[in-house]
Amino acid sequence: MSKFAGKKLLLLGERDGVPGPAMEEVFKNLSDVEIIFSVTECFV
Repeated sequence: MSKFAGKKLLLLGERDGVPGPAMEEVFKNLSDVEIIFSVTECFV
């Protein structure tokens, strides 16, 4: 059981770094988290 199990997550990805959908896939496969919001933004 991971420390994220049963948690709700807001995922903020970065265009030149790790995108939101990639993080979403990792957390879906790791544990039973609830992903409330996932987005990829460009921070300039």
